[in-house]
Amino acid sequence: MYKFSDRVSYSEVDSNLTLTYFSLVNYMQDCSCFHSDDVGVGVNYLAPMDRGWFVTSYEIHINRLPKYLEKITIATYPYQVRGMMARRVYTICDEAGEVLVYADSLWVLMDIKNNRPARINEQIAAAYPEDPDRPQFDFERRKLHYIDEGEKVGTFTVGETNIDTNGHMNNSFYIDVTRRFLPNQEFSNIYISYKKAALLFDELDVYLVKLETGYQVVLKKDGEVFTIVEYK
Repeated sequence: MYKFSDRVSYSEVDSNLTLTYFSLVNYMQDCSCFHSDDVGVGVNYLAPMDRGWFVTSYEIHINRLPKYLEKITIATYPYQVRGMMARRVYTICDEAGEVLVYADSLWVLMDIKNNRPARINEQIAAAYPEDPDRPQFDFERRKLHYIDEGEKVGTFTVGETNIDTNGHMNNSFYIDVTRRFLPNQEFSNIYISYKKAALLFDELDVYLVKLETGYQVVLKKDGEVFTIVEYK
């Protein structure tokens, strides 16, 4: 288990002084990066080998979003680190220890130069021992499927500020883009499936599909699905 504490800043909240979905995903991503760097297998270790972790899915459950100035603790628990894949559980808790947000994620280690999955070496695997006290949640871990064409509601062009160290649009921006097209912003569950990485100057079409409960927002380019996000 790895954790760090922070205080919700003004730049991380919306007009209601509530943490945004974008900032929420960034907190989880930062926790993963801090963890990896602190155990010696982070960005500076992976980059010379042309390796990088790509997230393929998130399943996020929100009990309550923290507010401006609230002190929170973000924790991550890696597990099933083997082959080319790894999972992480995340929690975000308030000062009293109440779980505000919990999430599961699936990651793949990529050979960035050749754009293909890479095998996890012994040093990386040893850096992420499973925690026997990892909190247990009832995750669905289901694969998302594009339900139908839906309605095209807009377009988005990937800019320089959206790009991460792997040369792709950072995973938090996918949720930032898709939530802009939602009829409302209040959801308790977010499911994200990353199908293909968007690159600089890619022009993505945004499609909105109404579900029985919530919405599915899909990013496509030339008819190919890049990302599916379900808000429920």
